[in-house]
Amino acid sequence: MDRRLGVALLAAGSSKRFGKADKLAADYRGRMLAQYAALAIPVERFEKAWVVSSAPDHPCEPTWRDSGFSPLLNPDATYGMGTSVALAARAAIEASLDGLLIALADMPLVPRSHFEALIQSCEGPERLAVSALGKVRMPPAIFGSAHFSRLGDTAGDRGARELLGQGVIVECPAAWLKDIDTINDLSG
Repeated sequence: MDRRLGVALLAAGSSKRFGKADKLAADYRGRMLAQYAALAIPVERFEKAWVVSSAPDHPCEPTWRDSGFSPLLNPDATYGMGTSVALAARAAIEASLDGLLIALADMPLVPRSHFEALIQSCEGPERLAVSALGKVRMPPAIFGSAHFSRLGDTAGDRGARELLGQGVIVECPAAWLKDIDTINDLSG
C-alpha cells in the first residue's frame, strides 16, 4: 500500500536569539540558511510539501518554490512554533495524509539520507519517529496520521515536544542536528 506523506518545513519563527537580522536569510557557508533543508528534503517522496512561513515574500521563497514547496502562511507565528506545527497538522488532515514529516529551516546539516531514514521508519498511523541529541528527542520527525489531531491542537513554543518524547529514535550523528540560533552559530 502506498503511503500518502506530507512534509512541513517550519520557517516562521521570530528568531529572537539571533537579533534583528533575518536568521533564515543569513549567509551560511555560501547559501541562505533556510535553503539547506529545502534542498536536502526528498520532496519527490511526498504528496504534499509545505514551507510554513510568516510572510509571502521571504528571500528564500524562490528556492522553496523551485524545490517543490508550497507556501503555507502562518499569521499566528509570533505565538510560537506550536502554531506552525498545528497549521501543518491541520493541512495534513485536510489532505488526508498518512504521515507528516516536520523539519526545521534552521537546521542546515541534516542530509537527505536522514530524511529518507525517517520516511522509511514511518509505517502505520500510530508510528512516530524522531531524531535525537543524546536522550533529547527532536525534529526532524515524522508523525503517523493518528497524531495529527493532537499536533493540530499544539500551541506556543511547546510545539510537538510532548509527542516527540514518545517517538522511536532514528539514529544519526549529533552534528547533523545542529540548529542555528545565534549569529555565533553561523561560524561553526
